[in-house]
Amino acid sequence: MKKLSSAIGIILLTTSTAVMAENKLGLSGSGEASYTASTGNTEEDSLYSALKLNYEQKMYKLTGLLEANSKNKSGNQTKERYVGDFQGDLFFANHPKAYGFGQIRYEHDRFEAIDLNSYYTAGLGYKIIEDDVITLGAELGAGYQKEDYSNKATTKDFSQTIIKAAATFTYQINENVEFAQDLTSFIGEEQTKTESNTSLNVSMSDALKLKATYKIRDNSNPATGKENTDTETYFGIIYDF
Repeated sequence: MKKLSSAIGIILLTTSTAVMAENKLGLSGSGEASYTASTGNTEEDSLYSALKLNYEQKMYKLTGLLEANSKNKSGNQTKERYVGDFQGDLFFANHPKAYGFGQIRYEHDRFEAIDLNSYYTAGLGYKIIEDDVITLGAELGAGYQKEDYSNKATTKDFSQTIIKAAATFTYQINENVEFAQDLTSFIGEEQTKTESNTSLNVSMSDALKLKATYKIRDNSNPATGKENTDTETYFGIIYDF
């Protein structure tokens, strides 16, 4: 699994370079990778990789995210998580800051006993502030969630109606440094999941950035024996195209 995760990271970065040539039709995005390792009494290494794609035209925008995360501690794998998130936004001609969206999101997390967690949501978004220094946006929608646990879990599978609430914020501190914060909650009667990402991006060139990220994921009703809250810190590089 460690070799597979490393391969995914390399593929994501090389895909970023290949896609850059196709930027004529409004395609943009980024490839991100981070690797940490520690030695001594406890040997631990982790790999995080992500590919983000955006395709935007005057009246619509398509976004996609592929994410892989693995961790090994003293020779034993302790994390294996994959995410696929795809969203389409349709802008309103008379209200350019407002849009309707549809989203599909899939998650697999072996060590949270999640075989497949899927979301299907639709709703409205609004760009509250959008300038060269600050951006602020919010989304509110409703949809459906289906949680399928692995065979080893004692928790039963479930499905539920959910509400999605999300907000994003960026602040350009100076020419080279940007602060970003996003928060997303999928709220339901059986379970509420919330994810927060706080990051600081430092530009090294027009395309290359260093990134530090602090991620919090909270699950109000995890599988039996699992923790409610998971936190992670990443230090990596981003290649924008």
